[in-house]
Amino acid sequence: MVKVLDGQVAIITGASRGIGRAVALRLAEMGCNVVVNYVRNDEMANALLKELQAFGVEAIKVKADVRYSENLKTVFNETKTYFGRLDIFVSNAAKGVFGPVQRIGANGFDLAMATGPKALLVGAQEAAKLFGEKGGKIVALSSIGSLRCLPAYAAVGTAKAGLEAMVKYLAVELGPKNVHVNAVSGGPIDTDALDDFGDPDSLKVSWAEKTPLRRVGTVDDIAGIVAFLCTKDAQWIQGQTIVADGGLTLTM
Repeated sequence: MVKVLDGQVAIITGASRGIGRAVALRLAEMGCNVVVNYVRNDEMANALLKELQAFGVEAIKVKADVRYSENLKTVFNETKTYFGRLDIFVSNAAKGVFGPVQRIGANGFDLAMATGPKALLVGAQEAAKLFGEKGGKIVALSSIGSLRCLPAYAAVGTAKAGLEAMVKYLAVELGPKNVHVNAVSGGPIDTDALDDFGDPDSLKVSWAEKTPLRRVGTVDDIAGIVAFLCTKDAQWIQGQTIVADGGLTLTM
């Protein structure tokens, strides 16, 4: 593979597993140095660092809970100290409660918003400072729960809708500074995050049957689109949410 991101630096939140991990590996394969943000699992973060470094790039880890703005700012400060630059910010980390709307508490709702649109806003503010005059790329991870009502997904779905709105505002205001801002909205992706829905095996069968491509998505399906948005080939895409769901929302 041609290393089209050779020498660049990317921050990826929630990078130790799932989609974040796949994005980190894809960007490293393209020559990008990676800052792995994670919140709990040191063992998984350390294992990912070794995989990234095997591509011949530099990689560091920063343990921080992005729901707290000061913690998130630490990720950017560590990046500045180690690399002295930033080219890509991938806002991937997300957390929230699952359940019917009548049982969603204020704390659970605040968690979804804090790790969604709020973390994107604070991260974008910090990223823009490090991008400097050369500009950079910001990609946020959303989900089709912003478009369709998924089971027990009200809090997270609302946060994702807010995240997509934030992408538009950031794109308009940061565009003149040569900052590209977009989102990728995935359909059902085969990760352990599906466990939050309850009975994930049955859901995967049901979703696959409704999807024109007759399968659920993989982390690599999403990572490839995120990586594309980080390249020069995507420089005319701005403020958009790319729905990557295998056509599921066409039939829902």
